[in-house]
Amino acid sequence: MLKGKRVLVTREKAQAKALSQTLERYGAIPIELPLIRIERAKQLDDALVNEWHTYDWIVFTSQNGVKYFFELIGEINPPTWPKVAAVGEKTAKALQKRNIVVDLVPNEFVAESLAESLTPLLSTHARILLVKGNLARDTLREQLNNIADVTDWIVYETTINEEAKSQVVALLQQRLIDVITFTSSSTVRSFERAIAKKNVDLSFVTIACIGPITKQTALDLGIPVHVCPHTYTIDAMVQELYQYFQTRGE
Repeated sequence: MLKGKRVLVTREKAQAKALSQTLERYGAIPIELPLIRIERAKQLDDALVNEWHTYDWIVFTSQNGVKYFFELIGEINPPTWPKVAAVGEKTAKALQKRNIVVDLVPNEFVAESLAESLTPLLSTHARILLVKGNLARDTLREQLNNIADVTDWIVYETTINEEAKSQVVALLQQRLIDVITFTSSSTVRSFERAIAKKNVDLSFVTIACIGPITKQTALDLGIPVHVCPHTYTIDAMVQELYQYFQTRGE
């Protein structure tokens, strides 16, 4: 039961609305306070703007990657597209909305699963373009490098929203938050920096992470995690939160 629960939404401003709307459907009160900012990368490999379609595969690891990739390539529409892989249903849908055929979506929405699913499909000396952000893990590159030629294309950058730090601390010190949601490792790291060396007690707060990578980042930083869904989506995370409080009779 989430009715009346005050839930901190820490994800980037442009993406916060979807989570807030889902929370509202369950009766929760979302409090949007983006802890990160996402913008197009300042330093780009201009050659890739003209050469991306020469690769055998393009891999998109996030919706942000899709957004900024298409901002960069503009109206370029090659005769044939490389094969396309996407980590997660939301990323795949973002591509499909642009009429892009998605050839591979792994069962689990993490890089490790994609690498495992993609490997058998690669031809000898396959060239892969990995569209990503500046803070993305190197897992895919590391796992595919031995069997393919992998090129990173960093199309967006994630930075800490410094302005939000004091607000987060104030809300927690006044106990005005019941739940904190994290949808990426970068939101967790930004949160940890915000509360570092501050008099902040997290014992009264329920913390939800969207998936195992985000959860592990939180645990590594000493932040407890109470909810983490088996399906790594916003809807699943909110549903899991609902069931968590229902089980506790809250």
